[in-house]
Amino acid sequence: MRKRRDLGQPSDIAFLLIIFFLLLAGINTTQSIALHTNTSDTSQTDTTVLQALLTQQGTILLEDQSHTPLEFARMLTPTTTLHLRVEAETSWQQVVDLLSLTEQRQIASLSLTLAEDTSPTERENKVREITP
Repeated sequence: MRKRRDLGQPSDIAFLLIIFFLLLAGINTTQSIALHTNTSDTSQTDTTVLQALLTQQGTILLEDQSHTPLEFARMLTPTTTLHLRVEAETSWQQVVDLLSLTEQRQIASLSLTLAEDTSPTERENKVREITP
């Protein structure tokens, strides 16, 4: 005679599956950051365009100079358009902190891109190429 294994009541398993799928359905999967920028109308001639690189050490490279996030935030005005590249190994907290500073300064617009992997020596060579 064959022994029957007790796997629990099928209704118990069904309720556990229902609860599991309800919990999964309730998880918010959006991974966007709400960033409020200045909504006032500014003419295109008044805007200042900055292109910067946020390094994995938390410093910001702007042209040929390195800045701390607070120093960089002081340069931002409501007419600034910021194109920010972020190194791939940068911690998310450094990115969020910098985005918070840009939100406080109410810049005109922001674009955020992930920079290709660059080693510190390659980055130094790029900075040397920029300097006259």
